[in-house]
Amino acid sequence: NTDSKQEAEKEEEEQQQLKKTSFYSFLNIKAARTPGAILLMVSRVFMALAFHVFQTIWSVALKSKFDFGPSDYGKYLSFIGLTYALSQGFLSKFLLEKLGGNKCDQTRVRTIIACCIVLGLGRLLVYHTGSLVLVYFLFTCIVTALGMINTILTADTSYLSSSDEIGSLFGLLASVESGAGMIGPILGGALSYVHPVRAPLLFVAFLYACVSVIFAWGYEKHILAKKSKVLKSKTL
Repeated sequence: NTDSKQEAEKEEEEQQQLKKTSFYSFLNIKAARTPGAILLMVSRVFMALAFHVFQTIWSVALKSKFDFGPSDYGKYLSFIGLTYALSQGFLSKFLLEKLGGNKCDQTRVRTIIACCIVLGLGRLLVYHTGSLVLVYFLFTCIVTALGMINTILTADTSYLSSSDEIGSLFGLLASVESGAGMIGPILGGALSYVHPVRAPLLFVAFLYACVSVIFAWGYEKHILAKKSKVLKSKTL
C-alpha cells in the first residue's frame, strides 16, 4: 500500500510538471517575440476590438431601425456566413490574382490597407443607412474585405515561425483575439455612456485607422520580407 501510494504521488508530480512545462512552452514561443508576430497580434486585437465594439450598437440598431425579429436575424446571419465562406474560399484568391497581390509586395500591402478602409468606412455607412437593401450591399463589401484580409494574414503568418512552432503561434493569435472578444463589448458599453452612437463609431474608425498605419509602416518590412527569405531558402 505504501509503495503504491508513493508511485501514485510520483505519477501525479510528473503530470503536474508536464502541465507546467506545456504551459510554459506555449508562452515561450520564439516566433511570437519577433516584430512581425507582434505587429500581427496588435493589429488582430485592434480589429477584434473594433468588431465587438460595433456589435454593441449594431444589434440594437437592427431592432430599432428595421424591427428585426428572430427570423430576420437568422437570414441576416446566414447571409453573413455564406458571404464570408465565399470570400475566403473563392473571392479572395480571385481578387488577389486580379490585383496582383500575389506577385508584388507593395500591392499586397495596399490591398490590406484597402480592406481596412472598407471595414472601417463600411461600418460607419451601414449604421447611418435607412435602407435594408443597402445594409446587405454594404455588408457584402465588409464581409468580403474581412475574408480577404484574414486570408492574406493567415497565409503570411505561416512564414513567421518554424514548423514546430506554427501551431502555437496560431493558437496565441487566436487567444489574443478571444481576449479582445471579452473586452470589446465592455468597452463598447462604456463608450455608449459618452455618446450612444458617435463614441463607439468614432472609436471603431480610430482602431481601423491605427491598423492601416501599422500595416503601412511595418507589414512589408517585418512580414513580407520574412516570407521572401523563407521562399528563397526553399528554392536553394
